[in-house]
Amino acid sequence: MGNLVTTIEIREDVVRLATVRKKGKYLELLQGIETPVITEEAEIPNKDEPVLNALEEAFKQLKYKPTCFALSVPCSVSIVRSLTVPFRGIKKVVSALRFELEPHIPFPIEELMLDFAVVNETKKDTEVLAMGVRKQHIQNYIQYLREFSAEPETAVINSLGLVYLWKQASKETKKLKSALLVHKDFSTLAVLYEGKLVFIRHLVLGVQNYYENPEIFAREVQNSLRAFLARWKGKEGIEKLEIGGLTLSDEELGMFSRLVRIEAETVSLSQFLQFPNAMKTEPDETLSRWYPLLGIAGITLDPYFSFNLLKENQTLSSYLSSLSRHLIFTNCLILTGLVCGAFFLQQLTLNNLVYSNLYKAKANELTQEIERVNQEKGLDENIDLSPFFDPPLLDILNTIAEKLPSDKVNITEIKLSSPDVQSWWIRIQGTTSDSAFITQAISELKKVSYFNIVDEPELSAQGNQTSFAIRIQKPQKISLQKENNTEKSNS
Repeated sequence: MGNLVTTIEIREDVVRLATVRKKGKYLELLQGIETPVITEEAEIPNKDEPVLNALEEAFKQLKYKPTCFALSVPCSVSIVRSLTVPFRGIKKVVSALRFELEPHIPFPIEELMLDFAVVNETKKDTEVLAMGVRKQHIQNYIQYLREFSAEPETAVINSLGLVYLWKQASKETKKLKSALLVHKDFSTLAVLYEGKLVFIRHLVLGVQNYYENPEIFAREVQNSLRAFLARWKGKEGIEKLEIGGLTLSDEELGMFSRLVRIEAETVSLSQFLQFPNAMKTEPDETLSRWYPLLGIAGITLDPYFSFNLLKENQTLSSYLSSLSRHLIFTNCLILTGLVCGAFFLQQLTLNNLVYSNLYKAKANELTQEIERVNQEKGLDENIDLSPFFDPPLLDILNTIAEKLPSDKVNITEIKLSSPDVQSWWIRIQGTTSDSAFITQAISELKKVSYFNIVDEPELSAQGNQTSFAIRIQKPQKISLQKENNTEKSNS
């Protein structure tokens, strides 16, 4: 999925489109479109017409082509349940979740669109936080958007957008963390544990309700937290309540802390939000109407905080539009890679041909030079060609290793003589605890064809250890020595 999402909010009086781009931790509102839903006082033949007109006007103003569309669902029509499923494993939990939820839903379970988050998993069961919406509350919205080829891939409850912004702005902790998030039309009480959402409750109380009667908020917060802690199996308690969406003085904050009997502090939900220059002059209270839409876009783009009411109901046909875009994009990348690969391969081939021609020309020059030298002078008769006939050193070492194995002999030194040394070619020194073996091994070495042992090995016994030194000579040297000795004896 790309990093550009358009979140759509359809209300009775207004339609909002928020095109959001994610840059690291920041969510940037590229374009915010707001069009009113105009309903005439006279009876309208088609009740859907005002919404469709507002959507049409909004999509005309849309400047960006997003990767996907996300639908904002009002929390006032949502259902939240905390329950324990007597199974472990996601597949089993998904299979049993609707059966466990059915007694708690006042309508047929088949009409419920839901998603859930795992709160805790034990050896026998799984605690989940399930959130859902009745199909009829969003089916009409999806039908509207199909008219404009903007069918949403995700549908998220708007309160979760505020929870996401709070999670991003608040400091991370492994303890329980709670927040009261207040919007113009609703409020949400949420609890996180180790970064996971473990409790949420929606309140039909907005910003104005708080300023009119904060005691009502305090009572609802106390009751909600008390209900959560009654079910919570952990040992941790809630030590602090963070408040987002309200501008409170120190005195007001202290008063609210005394009412809820928990330390309270404010948190800015806009800490990681960026707005267009035209909106930056607006007060925070006005900009807050975009907070849920920005948070929903963040959830859509964040793989670690996923929530989607359409997850269970999506079929292959609903994936085709987005899937085709992804396939086209992927194929373009593959085609670009193949073209680049072919280009570099062609350049490499041309480069190799150039070097091949250069090497051939150089080889021809050397061949001609050798032929010229041979014709003019030839090779000097005094040139010593014997080094070219020396056996490979690796073969010699392999033979030594075979005849003098490490389990019988400890070789301490193998030395190769310098060119001016005539007495020996290779010298082997070592120790052994088996003197009979070293005598036998030396006799085996004397049978090797590509070197000779003429001098008797040096042997010395010290306790149960026998030290030895073997001198090896080249076969050519040996043959020359024998010829010289024969000539001396004949003379």
